[in-house]
Amino acid sequence: MTDTADTSPQPMDIARQCAALHSRVFSRLITRHYNSRLADLGLRITQFTVLNAIKVCPPESIHQLADTLGMERTSLQRTVEMLIKKGLVRSEPSGHKRSLGLSLTPEGDEIYRLAVLRWQKAHDEFTDLVGQDNWDAVAGQLHHLSKQVKTTL
Repeated sequence: MTDTADTSPQPMDIARQCAALHSRVFSRLITRHYNSRLADLGLRITQFTVLNAIKVCPPESIHQLADTLGMERTSLQRTVEMLIKKGLVRSEPSGHKRSLGLSLTPEGDEIYRLAVLRWQKAHDEFTDLVGQDNWDAVAGQLHHLSKQVKTTL
């Protein structure tokens, strides 16, 4: 066994540099902020983003939606099932093989409309805190980096 102590990163270097760590800490903080603004509707930001993705472009399958959101299909399936159970989303044959498409129910449309108002408040508070120009730059970089990393997965 070779001694790699000389070339191995030190724990503090990892703590300062780890992309997974810093992106997850930031994500958890932002998630907590948005969740607090959506809580009175019984929604979490993960559920809202699924509703929004369905609203933008109703998917022909859960696989298509998972790809759009960059989520693992099994995690997304649990979220979608919860939204179906709440009566906010319906699943129907899409006409594409055996796939089931997703769409918002009338109740889902109403909850979505109310959630958009709360999302806007949360987003305005967030951008006031970090600065709109800063967020625009970071969001653009995150979008670019996500596309770049996605090609390797």
